[in-house]
Amino acid sequence: MTGPAVGLRVGEHDGRLCLVVTGAPRSARLAVVPAELAARAKGWQPLAGTFDERDGEAWFLPRFPLVPGLRYALLIERAVAAETEIPAPAEAAPGTEVVSITPSAEEVPFNLLRVYVSFSAPMSEGWATRAIRVVRAESGEELNDVFLPMEPELWDSSRQRLTLLLDPGRIKRGLAPNTEFGYPLTEGVPVSIVVQQDFRDAEGRRLLAPAKRSYRVGPAIRTRVDPSLWQLTLPRAESNDPLVASFDRPLDHALLRRCLAVLDTATAPVRGEAHIDESRRRWSFTPSSPWRAGAYALRVDSRLEDVAGNSVRRVFDRELHLPEHEPLDVRRLDLPIHTV
Repeated sequence: MTGPAVGLRVGEHDGRLCLVVTGAPRSARLAVVPAELAARAKGWQPLAGTFDERDGEAWFLPRFPLVPGLRYALLIERAVAAETEIPAPAEAAPGTEVVSITPSAEEVPFNLLRVYVSFSAPMSEGWATRAIRVVRAESGEELNDVFLPMEPELWDSSRQRLTLLLDPGRIKRGLAPNTEFGYPLTEGVPVSIVVQQDFRDAEGRRLLAPAKRSYRVGPAIRTRVDPSLWQLTLPRAESNDPLVASFDRPLDHALLRRCLAVLDTATAPVRGEAHIDESRRRWSFTPSSPWRAGAYALRVDSRLEDVAGNSVRRVFDRELHLPEHEPLDVRRLDLPIHTV
């Protein structure tokens, strides 16, 4: 006699969709993956979650929500045993798009550390490695293993901004991945980052359109961020003119938003609105109330980094024998400002 057929269906647990397995041997090793990846002999990662035994059935409770409209496969001992599809939402028309891919400069260093992709609506987990590609800009040839696989993925609290890390092990000299595989990017070889339309939003909908940003790849940047090199355009007293800081290199836009502040003589924050230009080389601050005559300070948090991961405190890929690469023991710097 043969045992019961293995089945897979959609269930619900605490108001969230889950998968219910029937007929699987009790001691078998189970895993769930998107069906499109199940045919791969290697390279797929099982969905994060737990199997809970209930009345002879195995309930798969995913760590992140299952995606409506996507088909999932049950693997028993790494072989496909059953598949099922999560019902698509009633309103299936696409409506989400890529807002930006940053850095936004035309050229990046070959030791680039981070890329950010921002969307117009909350997105689904688990699509970064499947729907984002790095290709040679001239030939379209895909570059493999550029981004470090992350579990979980690095989303902001709104799930609208995804952070992608280029493999730090391939960027830091002397580490085995760098010695064996070299840098993810190559100086002089332009690349494009492509976000495919298959990326799903939180409602399971495909993007309105694919998105792409291309870069020239220039020399590495291996020096600390030095605020003393910035050019400050000072505002007029009794005006709402902006204070402007122009940088010597593109800085990380996510850190720029929280690592700069304007203080008055009592070291209290000045209320106002900050703006970062498209190049990430210019920051401006417009006060809510007119500047008074006198002194202010631009406070710089030492965690502020450039696009290659160098901060005010330290060089990301430092040379141990170089005195200028020694880390600074400083949490913040204050640049003096006087209205004119």
